[in-house]
Amino acid sequence: MPYFNNNEDAYRLFSRDIISNADKKIDKLKKEIDENKSKNIARIESELHTRVFRGLELDLNDLNADFSANLSKVRNEYTRVLMTKRKELLDSIVAEARVKLDEYVKTEEYKLFIKNKVAVINEKFGSKNVEFRVKTNDKVAIEGIKKNFNGDYSIKEINEIEIGGFSAICFNMGVMLDETIDAKLKEKQLWFYEHSDLAAK
Repeated sequence: MPYFNNNEDAYRLFSRDIISNADKKIDKLKKEIDENKSKNIARIESELHTRVFRGLELDLNDLNADFSANLSKVRNEYTRVLMTKRKELLDSIVAEARVKLDEYVKTEEYKLFIKNKVAVINEKFGSKNVEFRVKTNDKVAIEGIKKNFNGDYSIKEINEIEIGGFSAICFNMGVMLDETIDAKLKEKQLWFYEHSDLAAK
């Protein structure tokens, strides 16, 4: 696994991988939609032409109404299928990023990540008392805090953190810093949903 100087480098790499994979899947999805759309439009047009030549008694209003109904049905079906595929694709991309991050917290780079983040807490809170909240059984984070934090502290293990990192609360200052990888993933996920062509229009 490549060496990351900070979590922004890691997330930039993961974002690039995710967007690259998404572009391939988007192209495939667009091609499938275009092919299915052409087939369905041709079928609808064929049905309409058959009715015109077979049933001259039908007036133009009936034909327009029938065409509109069929076209609306096709549009609604495509919208439903597209939304389902969008959700599946976005979910698969986030799941893939989650797997990579689960691997990351087992590396030496994660130890350095914790050390660097604790240094930030030292700088921001000085020697004030700080409560650290870490993932349950995250020995790397706990050890990193014990070795590198200079002030008084307590460590609380919580289930809400599922990947890694920590949050730090200084009650005296009324400040909390969220340095969890979970929060960074959520932030990137929201950015991706907003900026990806997969976002619903």
